[in-house]
Amino acid sequence: MKHPPHPLEEALRTRVRLLATTLRPATVMHYQHTVRIFMEYLRASFPEVRRADRLRRDPHMLGWLEHLWMRRVGHSGKALCNHTRGAHLIRLRKLLDLLADSVHPPRPGLLFSEDIPRPDQVLPRPLTPEDDNRLQRELRHGTDVLSSALLLTRLTGMRIGETVDLCADCLRHLGGDDWALHVPVGKLHNDRWTPVDSEVRELVARLRFLGALPPAAESPFLLPRRCSRVTLCEDLRKALSQAATQAGITAHVVPHQLRHTYATTMLRAGVSLPALMKLLGHRTANMTLRYVEVTQQDLQREFHRAQQNPRHLIPAPAPIAIPDPDLADDSAVVAHISGTIRVLDLFRLQTGSGTDKPIQLLLRRLVRVRSAFQKLVPPPPTPQNRPGLAG
Repeated sequence: MKHPPHPLEEALRTRVRLLATTLRPATVMHYQHTVRIFMEYLRASFPEVRRADRLRRDPHMLGWLEHLWMRRVGHSGKALCNHTRGAHLIRLRKLLDLLADSVHPPRPGLLFSEDIPRPDQVLPRPLTPEDDNRLQRELRHGTDVLSSALLLTRLTGMRIGETVDLCADCLRHLGGDDWALHVPVGKLHNDRWTPVDSEVRELVARLRFLGALPPAAESPFLLPRRCSRVTLCEDLRKALSQAATQAGITAHVVPHQLRHTYATTMLRAGVSLPALMKLLGHRTANMTLRYVEVTQQDLQREFHRAQQNPRHLIPAPAPIAIPDPDLADDSAVVAHISGTIRVLDLFRLQTGSGTDKPIQLLLRRLVRVRSAFQKLVPPPPTPQNRPGLAG
């Protein structure tokens, strides 16, 4: 039996259609999903609420927060993560704000910023160097399309969706020994150019050759699609799991871990953070930092490198020239006074602030003494007043 149209649901879906003029189709689907599960909750718990002005924070919105917390999805029955729950709350709050100009506007303050949970901390998931070497060795032994595509993903740091969307002419020659792989528009709706080496060029040539073999049909993509894009992604995941098992890796490996491994390897090789952002196609440095893993071995290596090549140490002061005590000419006296001023100034810098002001007074007196002595000493002879040189 079909339910009669709900006034509140109709109002929310109308606002979603207004947002569809500026949002991407995937984002509009997320808004529609939020409206659907919110109305399912409202029909089951508060069927009498049919207008936005009847909504209250307690019990309606607080019950919605509890409903999201208790909601289970999938066959495994896992709870929603903080990111998903926060996204539902943000979208519903946006729709309620858009209802402010309706005939029955909702009350303000139904949802607060404090209600949105913080996203779960995403830890880097790179493979260990030993597992990475074993997996690359296993993928290099394979000569089929899936093994070559997975190795290409590992050596370039692409997402799996970007790998399956590579065009047949994705390789570009920039002159000399410089080559780049044109990564198509992906998750963040932007493309990029990734520098590649000779091994990646050989992989692209092999994939291009395998894609042209019968019964493969002519396709603009580098990887031939047996059925659809989704099927190709599933085949890559299965092939990676089989390769990891054959390589002796006990942990479950997913394609996105190859991207984390690539980022960590580039960082250890000396690539700077801004350059690594460009290689991964990230917009913020915070996202890039989620991909790299800094182990204790990395800290020890950087620590010893900094000790061997210090770059930020204050240069040592020049040694103080101590004149010969047996000399008593005017230059020796000035040198003795100047040396005393420098030693006393160094002592002032090394001692506490309690003696700083008295020592500064002594330094001023010594400077005045040196100036007074230099006035008493006759100036050195010049060629004009030197004896025996007059005309």
